[in-house]
Amino acid sequence: MIVKRKKTLISGAGYGIGKEIAEKFAKEKHDLYLLIRKKTELKSLKLLEKKNGIKVKIFVGDLRNLKFINKLKQKINYVDNVINNAAMANTKYFTKVSEKDFKDLLDVNLRATFKISQIFSKKMINKKIKGTIISISSQLGHVGAYNRTLYCLSKFGLEGLTKSMALDLSKHGIRVVTVAPTKTLVRPDENKKTPGRLKIIKKKIPLNKFSTKSEIASIVYFLTTNSAQSITGTSILSDGGWTAGK
Repeated sequence: MIVKRKKTLISGAGYGIGKEIAEKFAKEKHDLYLLIRKKTELKSLKLLEKKNGIKVKIFVGDLRNLKFINKLKQKINYVDNVINNAAMANTKYFTKVSEKDFKDLLDVNLRATFKISQIFSKKMINKKIKGTIISISSQLGHVGAYNRTLYCLSKFGLEGLTKSMALDLSKHGIRVVTVAPTKTLVRPDENKKTPGRLKIIKKKIPLNKFSTKSEIASIVYFLTTNSAQSITGTSILSDGGWTAGK
């Protein structure tokens, strides 16, 4: 009996957590549609195809561009899972945030997530697929932080969007969840470049550890499995206890 491989779309798949998620789903034999920003990220992602015996299709583009997002509707027939991982950061003090900062970050962190989720949930409904839509949020979608007004705005918005999408899509068996990590080391040189800052952050985490890319990828994969069939409209916090209180 031939088992039909699942199809999973991952945004921001070229680097960091997104790449780790792509590698995890590739190992689990999902065919992948990967959205990346830079052509330099193509080569390593294409290796996943031969290494894991799957199909990988990669789209290079800017998620601030609606034409690029709408092109996906034409190029991708359907998916079983959507992983909205792409996001921009902003660390400016509130009064220093510009109109361009505001538009660029919300276009990527909220509008792109909304549009991609809408496009592919429609395809799931049409094909009667009981799929999952998972977005990478943050502990800063649950608590505020200094110099993070714009980022928190987008992640709090993402949490609200997720809850409402889950209610709308539940009648179709489509589940919608966020995964909210604490600080996650994504650059190999991060410990060397900003040791003082990282030490301060770690002290705020009750478990005294950062999230890892592997942990987050495994949580995301778990949420697409049969074991998670009753999880929707909520956020899985992998924050080491940060938001539990002091």
